[in-house]
Amino acid sequence: MPPVRTPQRAIWWPVLFTVVLAFAMVWAVKFELAGEWQSRWAWPAVGYAATVLALRVGLALVGFRGDGALLALALLLAGLGLAIQFRLGTLALDNPARWSNYALPIGAGALWLTVALFRGPRVRALESFAVPAALLAVAVLGGMLALGQRFRGAVYLGGYVNPTEIVKALLVLYAANLLHVYRKAFEQPALPGVPAWSGGLVLSLAVFWALPMILLAAIRDIGLIALLNGTLLAMVVLMTGRAGYAVAGLGALAVAGLAIWKFVPHGAGRIGVWLDPFADPTGRGWQVLQGLSAMASGGLWGAGLGAGHPTAVPIASSDFVYAALGEELGYVGCGLVLLAYLLLFHRGYRIADSLRDPFQQALATGLTTMLALQTLFNIGGVTKALPLTGLTLPFISHGGSSLVTSFILLGLLLALSDQGKK
Repeated sequence: MPPVRTPQRAIWWPVLFTVVLAFAMVWAVKFELAGEWQSRWAWPAVGYAATVLALRVGLALVGFRGDGALLALALLLAGLGLAIQFRLGTLALDNPARWSNYALPIGAGALWLTVALFRGPRVRALESFAVPAALLAVAVLGGMLALGQRFRGAVYLGGYVNPTEIVKALLVLYAANLLHVYRKAFEQPALPGVPAWSGGLVLSLAVFWALPMILLAAIRDIGLIALLNGTLLAMVVLMTGRAGYAVAGLGALAVAGLAIWKFVPHGAGRIGVWLDPFADPTGRGWQVLQGLSAMASGGLWGAGLGAGHPTAVPIASSDFVYAALGEELGYVGCGLVLLAYLLLFHRGYRIADSLRDPFQQALATGLTTMLALQTLFNIGGVTKALPLTGLTLPFISHGGSSLVTSFILLGLLLALSDQGKK
């Protein structure tokens, strides 16, 4: 076990108990329907337990002394996600060669490698990777635009691999370095919401930020554009403490939303569904209406894992997994899941607050904000509080690329947690 403080060790028992209980509920329903036990049902739970054990031993071997509670909360969400994916039948148990079956151990391995490479003084090396990271993001997006194939509005390579997910980690690393290098320009704005003039800043934003946004627009990934720019805006506001950036950013968001509504058919369709899903109840509005119906049918306590009908919601395992949770866990269960997310984000911002190096502090802030905004955009879209963005729910939604990227973001946060005050 990682040598973390005793109060953080204590959180692992309720985590394991909760995940085992979730699997047990699904097993009970499957056994009742099938009339017999099938040994393959146990493999996801066994794989989860083995992954958690291997990860903890691996972190202990590299001397990790960071935030164990943050890791436990993420693995709790990942365990619940694995249980709900098993319940929805999205795990290809009859096809062991399918790579997405191993997204959790692959993600855990990526997390361990990230911590091993960048914990301690080695985290300072990330600063030198900022510009190469932005260039790699441009290369990835250019490759996706040239070689990717569109499916359900998104672009994938063969095997439904979506390498654009790694752009999240690459560009948040670049944004942290940008804020660090040009901090004075942001802290002393020429106008409210406008950083002080700097030729280097303008060039950096034009080449290393605007170019990826143009490529994402060509791919039509509006959700990722919103996530990246929302993260950058939040980082600027949190790091400078100037509300003018928030006002200017929200104004720009309103203008962009209006432009998308008027001139971009794909985005206009999503905004139209958000405003009135009943205008096309059997077409564009069908998914939103089915999701709302599923959550309403769950009531206070839910039908129980395995006992509802969440597969009636289109893409319930990915974009609309929160609707499946609402139907089977109810308002109480969803509230507890949200509490786990809030605790995870709280730990992330505590890590940022404990750091003294400006670049590291900006990076921790950006990593936490990206996970928080992605959660907000997904749940807001499912509950119709926000337009749909197509973003997954971190650690829970089906999607191997998304899960692995979330673990890489978490690995960077854990590496940074080894740098703060003890």
